[in-house]
Amino acid sequence: MRRRKKVRARSRPGSGGGGGGGSGSGSGGRPEREPEADTDRDVAPQLPPKNSLLDVVDTDDRYRRFLVGNENYQTKGRIKKDGRLRITVDETRGTGYIAKALGAAVSRMKPPLSPPAVCGGPGKKTRQQQQQQQQQQQLQSTPAESGFKMEDLDPLPRLNIVIMVIGSRGDVQPFLKIGKMLKEDYGHRVRIATHPTFRDYVERDSGLEFFSVGGDPSELMAFMVKNPGMIPTLETVRAGDIGKRRAAMAAMFQGFWRACVQATDDEADAQNLKMLGAKEPFVADAIIANPPSFAHVHCAEALGIPLHLMFTFPYSPTQAFPHPLASIKRSNVDPGYTNFISYPMVEMMVWQGLGDLINDFRVKTLALDPVSTLWAPGTTYRLRVPFTYLWSPGLVPKPRDWGDNIDISGFVYLDLASTYRPPAELEAFLADRSKPIVYIGFGSIVVDDADKFTDMIFEAVRKAGVRALVSRGWGGFGGDGGTPGDVLMLGNSPHDWLFPRVDACVIHGGAGTTAIALKTGRPTMVVPFFGDQHFWGNMVSNAKVGPEPVHHRSLTADKLADGIAYCLTREARDAAAKIAEDIALEGDGATNAVLSFHRHLNLAGPAPSMRCSILKDQVAAWQVRGTDVKLSPLAADILVDTGVTSWRKLRLLRHTEWNDFAGPGGPFTAVAGSLGHTARTVGLVAPLKLAKSSKKYKRRLAEKRRKRLSGSTIATTTDDPATVAGHVRNSTTTASSAGSTAVTATTTTTAAGAGAGTGAGAGEVGEDITLVPTWDIHGEFIGDVTLGVGKTASALAMAPVDLSVALAQGFHNAPRLYGDDTVRRPVRITGIQSGLEAAGKEFVYGVYDAFSGLVVLPYRGARDDGLVGFTKGAGMGFMGLMVKNVAAVLGPLGYTLKGLAKQVERSSTKSPTALIRRARIAQGQRATHDLPPDEREALVEEVVAGRYVMKALGEAIAADAQKRGIAGRWDRFFGDVAPLFEDVQVAQGALDALRRGVPLDVLVRRPAVRSHHRSSVSWRDRLRARPCDDK
Repeated sequence: MRRRKKVRARSRPGSGGGGGGGSGSGSGGRPEREPEADTDRDVAPQLPPKNSLLDVVDTDDRYRRFLVGNENYQTKGRIKKDGRLRITVDETRGTGYIAKALGAAVSRMKPPLSPPAVCGGPGKKTRQQQQQQQQQQQLQSTPAESGFKMEDLDPLPRLNIVIMVIGSRGDVQPFLKIGKMLKEDYGHRVRIATHPTFRDYVERDSGLEFFSVGGDPSELMAFMVKNPGMIPTLETVRAGDIGKRRAAMAAMFQGFWRACVQATDDEADAQNLKMLGAKEPFVADAIIANPPSFAHVHCAEALGIPLHLMFTFPYSPTQAFPHPLASIKRSNVDPGYTNFISYPMVEMMVWQGLGDLINDFRVKTLALDPVSTLWAPGTTYRLRVPFTYLWSPGLVPKPRDWGDNIDISGFVYLDLASTYRPPAELEAFLADRSKPIVYIGFGSIVVDDADKFTDMIFEAVRKAGVRALVSRGWGGFGGDGGTPGDVLMLGNSPHDWLFPRVDACVIHGGAGTTAIALKTGRPTMVVPFFGDQHFWGNMVSNAKVGPEPVHHRSLTADKLADGIAYCLTREARDAAAKIAEDIALEGDGATNAVLSFHRHLNLAGPAPSMRCSILKDQVAAWQVRGTDVKLSPLAADILVDTGVTSWRKLRLLRHTEWNDFAGPGGPFTAVAGSLGHTARTVGLVAPLKLAKSSKKYKRRLAEKRRKRLSGSTIATTTDDPATVAGHVRNSTTTASSAGSTAVTATTTTTAAGAGAGTGAGAGEVGEDITLVPTWDIHGEFIGDVTLGVGKTASALAMAPVDLSVALAQGFHNAPRLYGDDTVRRPVRITGIQSGLEAAGKEFVYGVYDAFSGLVVLPYRGARDDGLVGFTKGAGMGFMGLMVKNVAAVLGPLGYTLKGLAKQVERSSTKSPTALIRRARIAQGQRATHDLPPDEREALVEEVVAGRYVMKALGEAIAADAQKRGIAGRWDRFFGDVAPLFEDVQVAQGALDALRRGVPLDVLVRRPAVRSHHRSSVSWRDRLRARPCDDK
């Protein structure tokens, strides 16, 4: 009988678990039963079928809970009142199946430091807390410096950078500092894509380019306070707020995409939207974003450009602490594993609410494949998207299990104090130091009853015996009522000016506000409302800078007064001063963040870099078809203008591929899902279309009859015929029915008809009323039916394609479910050429990985875990021998058919590629036009000469391969010749070497070298040295 492992993570509102310390803990062998009055004792939903991997519960409160599982595990989660996700994990086999199924790279998880506590022991609670603290201290070690210097990137190309931000003013502020530094210190073109509310703030205070993506942050803040953690309450569902927020998010997704490819955010500016106006064209070369913008990775995938995420609280899975939006109560499973798995669980909950919008955005706007629920959680982690976290490593050190793609920069501060002029009233208030002065403010937070909340603050100030500066903020605190003498209501005052002049702070725990409070050494009490505020409240409390955080729903005047009293103690002042000293030694967070961004750009190697092959100070945007030559927009325009090449011979260059694993997790779900999708499409599309058309057809006929009767009534009830004539002459009546197109009726009456007297019959007047002809209604009905039948026929035609692709993907992905991390990421398929490429690679690498896995996996297992690891590796190797060979056989058919389908789809639907090509062409033409005449002549000569060197090198490589026969063709096919075309100097050296008889295999890099990313010796230096070694 298998031993059953359980993790039950349940904590009451306001309990710990959001921070590094993790105040929630278990007691005894089983979790404590919560009081009967607890609102969370609802009836649990039914378990999903055992063959279901991820099955979201669809109940009335589906937005507040989820349930996933199969025979290996059962996991459920429910949103608490404080907005955090309370997770219960039941792992039945102890194999880490959940992390594998959700696509997390468990191989990078460290083993537990000690065996799990024995169930039922009386001291389990203390032992578990000690184990958790020991593990956390070991993991949170700061990594060594990378040694990266900006001088390594000289000359630095000018990039078009989009910074995507969703959130409040405090969320936007750090990115303004980073954007200003990117623009002013490094010459990049930086565009801030965020809410229209911040347009004046961005353009006036930072001088950066602004692009509106829609959305109202004040409404977002109000929604978040009512629904902390982004999960709605039943009252919100009834009020219809969910539909509004979803519609706003869908609109913002579209806005973020436009920010990447359009010259302006003015939808009425048609000329500039078509890249024909006076504004400079814009196509993003890189994206910086905060994770809640969500569209970032999808836009980067569509454009094939680098992506860098920056955020103020942990978003990358780690064993050191759980996700800030998760509340976990640990049991007998390793706490590091539970912490780690909380991240994809929270992402899955978010995907439940936004997944359909994201997939619509991907398919309809970006022409990308939809993302399945299986692969949605943990996408950025699997793809190793670069992350920079904007907090102090002294306060929250970098966990040891985070890779080198994750950096911690320090807090980012926007200097506003130097230009601030305080009002006289504020200066006078600060001058009176008869009592300690405390700042109380909650930034952009909007509460339901601002007056009641204000009265509670005033009462707490009186009980604490202090004077207070209370910020009105967006919540409208203070109202129009009377203010006590010891309280001054504040408007907009910069915190970096104000905080050094007060004795303590009471804040909501936003990252920006918390950062300034810690930097200035102020003891701080955190009153969290939602999001990362719980996390920062716990961090501040753990550092002894403030009391335990008190959720705003639990806040009373007494609790607030007690918190203020602690902030005025010597212990709090000393702890705050120590943190301020550490922050001062860490350097500027914005500078570190900018260095991190540049470090992760491929500008210094290895090949292929982002640079143009000819103009090294520019970023490449084009690639000559069939070659490895990369061209910037300016170089491409010069070559086209001089007749050296044409736009047809150039393809858009993709610098970074973000395509993740796709399709089902195994062959059985592949078959079931494909057949189910086809059955639903065939069985529902035509009947539903026919039913809708029939209903619309009946409504239109009924509308026509109603109009006839209406005309008859006019004719028979009017005493004066002239009145009838005057009433209907040259008049237009528009009638519409719900869900149908408006129907226009034009009525006319002749003079003879008017003089016929009041006895004109109904039919006579009715014949003068002209509606939409009956044949139009019949034609529309037939057209709708034809469309439905066409869609059904299309679904039937695509059924073999869907089934073959699903089977190929299912067998390809299946080894990941039992922990095989050697499964390769699939090739992105956009047409027949990429489909054939994917088919060939699936066959070759599938067979190779199947047999090599028999050796590699047992060897690695034995190296890491001894005999147990060898046994596991051997089992995975033998399983892979069967599954991977099947995938190698099915892959060529499935991927070739998918390539054909994509080719047809690309030619028949609107793709963003055409828009991007037009923008890049316009970008090059504008750059050429702006060149001074003398500089242009020299540049044209340089570009043309460089292109001829590249062309000569390509011809020399082909001649060498032909001369050496099979060996030459082998080297040309399997050898990576891209480094030879990185710049003109290297190409000229390689060309000279080939002419001297140096074999191609001496010049090219073998594929095995690709894994060595940053060598101490530049590959250019090695290549330049090789011709000299020839004897």
